[in-house]
Amino acid sequence: MTMTLLTLLEDLKRQPRALTPEEDLYLQRIGDEIRRAPHDTARWRVLEREGFHEFDWSTADADLFAKLTALRRAGMN
Repeated sequence: MTMTLLTLLEDLKRQPRALTPEEDLYLQRIGDEIRRAPHDTARWRVLEREGFHEFDWSTADADLFAKLTALRRAGMN
């Protein structure tokens, strides 16, 4: 299975554990890519590529839900 941010977060939610070196490097790369994105649309596209368009929002914390919803709305404009 290909690792995406969503699959990694779901796996960690099911079974909390320490990150592997590969997972840590992957998260650093995704974080850098999001930070370097020139605007919200580009940031949302990274998250969308990483599976966030398939996210089960019913289990999200309210603050995460609010931030991702705002980013998604900005990315759609």
